[in-house]
Amino acid sequence: MSKRRLAATFLQRSGILQLLERSRSKPSILIVNHHRVGDAALTRFDRDVFSASADAFEMQLKYFKRHFNIVAGEELEDLVSGKTPLKHTQIAITFDDGYLNDYTISFPILKAHNCAGNFFLVPQYVGTATVPWWDEIAYLLRNSPKSEITFQSPVPFTINLNGDREQAIREVLRYYKRRDNHNSDQFMNELREQIGCELPQVERRFINWEEAREMKAAGMSIGSHTQTHNILGQMAPEVQRWELTESKKNIEANIGTEIRSLAYPVGIRGAFDETTEHIAQSLGYKMCFSFYGGINTSDHIQPMNLLRMATSRDDLIFRVETTLLSRLGKLPY
Repeated sequence: MSKRRLAATFLQRSGILQLLERSRSKPSILIVNHHRVGDAALTRFDRDVFSASADAFEMQLKYFKRHFNIVAGEELEDLVSGKTPLKHTQIAITFDDGYLNDYTISFPILKAHNCAGNFFLVPQYVGTATVPWWDEIAYLLRNSPKSEITFQSPVPFTINLNGDREQAIREVLRYYKRRDNHNSDQFMNELREQIGCELPQVERRFINWEEAREMKAAGMSIGSHTQTHNILGQMAPEVQRWELTESKKNIEANIGTEIRSLAYPVGIRGAFDETTEHIAQSLGYKMCFSFYGGINTSDHIQPMNLLRMATSRDDLIFRVETTLLSRLGKLPY
């Protein structure tokens, strides 16, 4: 049993969790992020982008509604800017990439519970059967007949495929995300040349503009996830500016409304920097979202770096971590 599970079990059995849940939450914005909702076991691609099953997502939504207020779009922006004072913890739910699951699974659940979500789209993917770099890496490594793969870019690196393939996928994805990986095309070409298998034919994997407009009309918020989903921190400033400008322009043209929010691809430290934040602000973005954990407390809200966390797939850990962050402002581990 993990330390997180042990701590969660202790807090529940001791009654501390229940006491904390009845206490007043801190003035803050807790933003949870998803990429895909559904059954990870059924995918041939990256399983780690699945954060919850449909049932688990609905359970989380019910828990949030019971204990907090859920905000999105302009209501969230007003809290971030200080136009609306923060009096207790507010919840925002975001979805990156624009997978078709957003429309077929997450959107109906949100509508059924009269909740709004924030969806970040990649114009280059909208309405397509694209297999993005993380999904391609996952599929190729899982299905390769080879025992090892060697990369020369950005620095020499060999991955052994004789052991746990899922762990190998995670290691290669971490390597791809390195800030000094300035030639992602070379990286992928090295992988494809050695891997010994090819991607399968797939049907459409991302929502189209008509579906995005339907979601917007139903109260969902639409934002940018850059034009191509390449990692901003690996790019020169002028290329970053193009990514943010093109995505904003294309989404606005197809959705028919101003785009004021941006989720940085990958979102970890190094996937963007202060230069990225300045560019985004100069282009009219009012809220930009990272993804390395944490909660946005009333005395530490950075509109160009709004903290987001992943929700645990363990129901008890989800409940405990939500409660600790909203009451204490941090996790004890």
